[in-house]
Amino acid sequence: MSGKETMNEPTAVVREKRGTGSLERMVRLLANLKTHWRNWKVRGTGKAYRALTKAMRDDPGYALSWQCNIAMPILDGAKGKLTHAEANAIADDLMRHLFGVKKPNDKS
Repeated sequence: MSGKETMNEPTAVVREKRGTGSLERMVRLLANLKTHWRNWKVRGTGKAYRALTKAMRDDPGYALSWQCNIAMPILDGAKGKLTHAEANAIADDLMRHLFGVKKPNDKS
């Protein structure tokens, strides 16, 4: 064995240990995430989210106020690269995705 081969063996062992530790850490983090998700759905945050969603579905004016408050920062952040209609379309998509509200700014 040359000195070069001997030096590479400990490096391979260190990498193996590091990889194993990373996998165990990842599994632990995923288990932790599942626990937090379960708790979120059961606790007050989930209730508040469901109440907000219901309020938006029941009151189109309230949903429109949220849509406007979502669209304006999008428009401002785009710095002239988007039109008002495009920012509103993005906000509509977010409202549909987050709250199940279809186009609150639609007058029909």
